[in-house]
Amino acid sequence: MLLRCRVLAASAVALLASQAAFSQYVAAAVAALNSEDAAVVVGRPFTLVETTMDTIPRPNGVTMTRRTVQRKWRDAQGRFRRETGQVAEGQEPTFDRATIVDPVKNTVTTLDFDRKTASVVHLPAGTLHPYVDQEDKPLMAMPGVQIKIEKLVARSIAGEPAVGRRVTRTRPPGTVGNATTIVSVSERWISPDLKIVLATSMDDPRQQQVREVAQLNRGEPDAGLFQIPADYSVTEAVGRPLHEEVHSR
Repeated sequence: MLLRCRVLAASAVALLASQAAFSQYVAAAVAALNSEDAAVVVGRPFTLVETTMDTIPRPNGVTMTRRTVQRKWRDAQGRFRRETGQVAEGQEPTFDRATIVDPVKNTVTTLDFDRKTASVVHLPAGTLHPYVDQEDKPLMAMPGVQIKIEKLVARSIAGEPAVGRRVTRTRPPGTVGNATTIVSVSERWISPDLKIVLATSMDDPRQQQVREVAQLNRGEPDAGLFQIPADYSVTEAVGRPLHEEVHSR
């Protein structure tokens, strides 16, 4: 199901990719549709802040770390907004772009705060899909990779009950070009009620990542968050079954 949704999402906007000036926004639309937040969930609004820490060891012994902060909103109609900010050492995160997935208008919009521009991709019918329980999505793995799945004891994250699972992947030598066996362990925690991922972690010799919701509010967010500001210039792309159309206003 997950693979089918990703193929559908990518093909829905692939017809637009020939417009070079618009390609970065088409890429943003594809990324939004492929993300775990793309599923349409109504009647369960929230506002949250999520932090991610990536740790990547280098061959020269130096370890690179990167911290990312995401702000996310969803209203009762299922409209979703995400902003991602990189965090420099000792600095507050800076946000320069937002992505809005709107199942009411059937669009994906990218806002550029600095340029005051908005790109709108109008999606073919059926592109946005209802939420699919994470347990129903198949795990993808290269041939030869051994997978072990464990259910974890429920816990609370940011005040929200969460259910989790641990997946251990064992990659024998030669499976992914590796000379020795690679074992990676990942965990994922989901809110069954809100139908969102509250935390994930990955422990792999090649990279470690910890992501968790730090703040969560279940109130209805400001409706203006899902609108294009009046002083923004707008470029629109309309996907059609056999051809494409791009115009500005």
